[in-house]
Amino acid sequence: MVSVSAAEDSLLVYCGAGLREPMEAISDIFEEREEVEIQYTFGGSAQLLSQIELYQTGDLYMPGARSYIESAIVKGFVDEATDVVYHVPCIITPKGNPAGIESIEDLAKPDVSVVLGDPEGPAIGKNSKNMLESLGIWEEVERNVIAFSGTANELLVYISMGQADAAIDWEDLYNPDTMEKVEISQEINEIDIVPIGTLAFSEKKEIALEFMNFVASDEGKAVFADYGFATCLDPEEESYLESQGESAEAV
Repeated sequence: MVSVSAAEDSLLVYCGAGLREPMEAISDIFEEREEVEIQYTFGGSAQLLSQIELYQTGDLYMPGARSYIESAIVKGFVDEATDVVYHVPCIITPKGNPAGIESIEDLAKPDVSVVLGDPEGPAIGKNSKNMLESLGIWEEVERNVIAFSGTANELLVYISMGQADAAIDWEDLYNPDTMEKVEISQEINEIDIVPIGTLAFSEKKEIALEFMNFVASDEGKAVFADYGFATCLDPEEESYLESQGESAEAV
């Protein structure tokens, strides 16, 4: 985590931890072109929103789900925002899937160890609880949880070290060399939209807006695609999001 202040020739971006790799790659391109340093504070989406509310400084906010930036807009912290890519939850297990997890319902089976995002922290935690509650198995799965994580990236540590049988995490973080992926059915899954917005109290509005637009540009989205993010949806997925009150339009 960096300081919650930025030099005159830099921007401070509050960014979801699960977006670290593509956002660092994007900032490398932007910094070289514009000679403006991008400083990040990485963390869970809710944690970052609390920091924004506390410090009321910085230039941009990029949480892992649209609901968080909508909250920031309501609070008056974000003045302009746009959608960038999509976050698709899935089940991730250690290589070989030793517990034989085949569906999200299997997380409720006895003797299955599970790690989840904190429902009050990262976007994946909130989404996971919503899905499990919709299936009526939240309490059963909660009894199997050995740890609640503050970021999406921390969940991968438990899986890669074989300390848990399964985690619900973002599909783009899955590493096929050390993990297995189990898809969650579209009827249940809570696909999220990843936005970025400029902060209302930024003193560098022009360059902040320029960076926001670059992140959401075709070039920026191509970087996300290189890291496994979905930058568009097929018609069936689009219809699903619309049925959930989401859309691919900008906030």
